[in-house]
Amino acid sequence: MSQIDLIFFTSIVLFITFSLGWLARILIEKLSHKSPRTPTGDRLMAESFHKAETDHALIVDQLKKRDTELTNKLAQAQAELKATMDGLHNARVEIENLKEIVISFFQKGALLLR
Repeated sequence: MSQIDLIFFTSIVLFITFSLGWLARILIEKLSHKSPRTPTGDRLMAESFHKAETDHALIVDQLKKRDTELTNKLAQAQAELKATMDGLHNARVEIENLKEIVISFFQKGALLLR
């Protein structure tokens, strides 16, 4: 094999290698090409995350409103309970006073009958 044959053979092999690499790159590019119309996984994940954040914010707002309502109801119930307990205490004091009056009245009446 002469030197010229070796040069031709080497240049043909390099050209074929270059052509195969170029075709492989084009093939890979065509196969992995994503249509701009279809959302990618990242875009879907971002949209889902955004929706989840929005839902979370709405739920937190609703829970805060519910917490405020329940706190107000609790305060109202505690105020009613305190008023009822005060009324009950006043009634007991009044009953004790009336008992003392009735007892003293009967004791005075029993003394007068003797």
